[in-house]
Amino acid sequence: MTTTSAHAADTFFAAAAAGDWDGMRAAVAEDAVFWQNVDGTERGVEQVIRYTGKLRRTGGFTYTDVRRLVADDGFCEQHTVRFHDADGTTTAEYAVCVVARVDGAGLITRLDEYLAG
Repeated sequence: MTTTSAHAADTFFAAAAAGDWDGMRAAVAEDAVFWQNVDGTERGVEQVIRYTGKLRRTGGFTYTDVRRLVADDGFCEQHTVRFHDADGTTTAEYAVCVVARVDGAGLITRLDEYLAG
């Protein structure tokens, strides 16, 4: 059901932006695979959480300009990630496209992230 895929996307990205590591874990399957076009390396959720934590130490980030297509078995989302410092000033922004697979339980099993260069 497409609402399951949409819920998985909402839950995962909201948790990432909030620094809610347990929320990120709850949105993905135990053996979920994350891949990024920047280095072509596959990672597990714990590696993604460590990396996301490092990104939040500079002040945080938000997802804006979200456009999403959902299917029964996943979603494709385009968004802008805006990084900001402790004062809320935008320090960087990146256009991103994410293609994700979601299982029957509503958990993300694979997430491929494409960052514009």
